[in-house]
Formats: sequence, C-alpha cells, structure tokens
Amino acid sequence: MSVPRGATAQSANQPTAIDLFSGAGGVTTGFKDAGVRVLAAVDTDPVSRKTYSANNPEVEVLADDLFRLVPSTLLNRLNLRKGDLTILTACAPCQTFSSLSAKNRRSRDPRNKLVERVVDFVEVLKPRAVVMENVPLLAAQRRFLTTVRRVRKLGYGVRHAIVDAADFGVPQRRRRLVLIALRGVRDEAVPLLTSDHPLVAPFASRQTVRDAFATLKAIPADDRLHRPRTNYPELVARRIAAIPPDGGSRYTLPADLQLKCHKKLVKTDGHGSGNVYGRMKWDDVAPTLTTRCTTPACGRYLHPEKNRAITLREAAILQAFPADYHFEGGVMSIQAQIGNAVPPLLARAVALIVTDAIAKLHSHGPGISRPEASCRPSISTRSFAVSRGPTLDRSRV
Repeated sequence: MSVPRGATAQSANQPTAIDLFSGAGGVTTGFKDAGVRVLAAVDTDPVSRKTYSANNPEVEVLADDLFRLVPSTLLNRLNLRKGDLTILTACAPCQTFSSLSAKNRRSRDPRNKLVERVVDFVEVLKPRAVVMENVPLLAAQRRFLTTVRRVRKLGYGVRHAIVDAADFGVPQRRRRLVLIALRGVRDEAVPLLTSDHPLVAPFASRQTVRDAFATLKAIPADDRLHRPRTNYPELVARRIAAIPPDGGSRYTLPADLQLKCHKKLVKTDGHGSGNVYGRMKWDDVAPTLTTRCTTPACGRYLHPEKNRAITLREAAILQAFPADYHFEGGVMSIQAQIGNAVPPLLARAVALIVTDAIAKLHSHGPGISRPEASCRPSISTRSFAVSRGPTLDRSRV
C-alpha cells in the first residue's frame, strides 16, 4: 500500500500523520511506505526543509518554531478537527541527550523542553496514536518521565522501549528509544515494537555493510553524493592507508601516525575513542552514524577496504534511505541530515505496527484501512534511480 511520491488523493480510511521535527524526511519516507498519508511536516532548519520538499512535494512543510506555533493553529491550517489525525510523530533533537555530549550537556538548553512541548500538541490534536523517537539516555531523564505521565493523563496507553534499528533491516547498529501511545486504551493494549511482528518480519532480516553496498552497483557514476574524497592532507592519507582492512582500528598505527590526543585518551579511560579512524566491517552492520558520519576523525567511518571515508551516498544507504533520495546542501549539512535522521525502515516498522493496532481497535466501527506488509522491498533488493543536483562544496570537510 505504498503511497507514490507526489500523490494527493485523499481517502477517508487512509491513516494520516503529522511529522514534527521532520528533518530530511526519514520518518515520512518510512510512513509513506507503510501506506500513511503525511499531511504536514514541521522543522526549523531551512536546508533540511529543502531536502524534505524535494522528496515529498505533496506534503505541506512548515518552518515554525514549535515553541511559538500554537497547536490549534496547526489544526486549523490543515482543516482538521480534534481527533481526526491518526498519528502524531515527534523525534525531537537529541544532541543534548546523547552520550556524545554527556560531559558538556547544558541543562538550560532550550531544546531540552521540546520533548515536553510535544504533549501540548497531543492535547489539542488528540491523535489516535503518538510516536516519539530519541536516544536511549532520554529514558531515565525527568522530562521524559514527565512527558509519559502527561500523555497518560490525556487518556493514552503508553509503552516505550529501547530497540536496535539493525533488528528491523537497517544495516547499522543504532539503539533508539521509541515511545508508542494509543488513545483510549490501557498500557498493555499498546503494541510492542518487535521485528517478529507479522507485518514487519518480511523485511526485518539483518543487513550488513556488504549487503548495503552491493546496491551501489546500480548508482550512476555521476551521482554527486557518491564522489569519494581523495584530497586528504598527507599525514591523514598515510594514517588512513595504514589502518588494516575490514574492521581495522587506529590502535595498530605506528607511533609516528598516532595522534597525541588519542594516546592521552587511552591512558585516561582505558579505551579512548576507539572508533576514531576505524574501518567498517564487511559482514557486520555499520556503527551508529552521527552528524559527522563521513569524517574519519569522528568515528569508524572508513570504507572497509578503500583508503577513504564512506561517501555521503554510502552513509545515506546505511541509514536506509532509498538510493534515489535527493539531498540539498553542502557536505557538512548533508552528513548532519543523514546522521540526525530516523532510518526509514525503522519508521516503516513503527507505522505498520501502529496502524495495524488502530485498525484492530476500530474493527467494529469506522476506522482506518489495514496496512500491508509488502511495501518497499528490503534494502538489498531495491531498484535505484539516483537524482542529481549541483556540485557540492567540499571545502568544509
């Protein structure tokens, strides 16, 4: 029941969604593949909005700051009544909750309040379901526990768990906190997000870096996102070339190629930033992609055997984006859009499970159509038609 890009036809029984913090469109891509019609997306980053609109021209994209956007205004803009919306999805910025920023986290960062701000939209829109995704560390924080309590008080059953996107067909180790809430039910009636669900299992087989990169054969040679960087400084190039293939790390580097800062890290904490200047393994999933996912000095982002970092297209595929996905912006912006995204395959699993649960709850009255399991094929069998854009500015990498 995949929705073609650009489709505008409306169905009274087709599930609908609003995508808050939409970014480049990972959630929307997965939801559309599950047969959900996304009505609107909200994000404050102008480049991400351009990427989103290029891939989802039928969706209304709003630039509003959620602290300033009045929920009832959003309801009126979309000509919705309270309770009409099927799913409200909200994947707030995670940087202040991430383990990467744990030592420098600022408790007064205004983005910390965005998680709780979502509940104001839940109260006004009263969707049938709410989906939230974030980093695992958020689960133990007061603001998340407060959010869960507030959602329950609004009449929703709530369940949340930490899942690994790799269990849902994403060729990447990515542990995420996912919350699902359903209106008018007890907590135990809310479905669990599991890869053995009948609608999810067909595409949830584990995919490796080798599986993902096998699809690159169909990508045109002039794809602007698949141009590898080769102009590394001489010392960096030597360092990359000295890393053993297929999972090698910087610990094997000779003394003259080791960085002083990394030596210090090893001495102070016993392991240091072990993934820095590391290679991916062919027959394993990729490490978690961050906003610097094509920068060798920021993680295990070297190609398994080639003396370079992964390309932007390779990163996008490891994040489970379709290979014809168009990205706007320069290198720094695109790798951030990829690193910040929810993998579409994970989003699709959530949408299939949630819409199936809602359909079952409303099977004795007006409801939504039941989702289909055969949406987009697995990542290793997709067809590709890569869109191309202007030349990238690589001076910032």
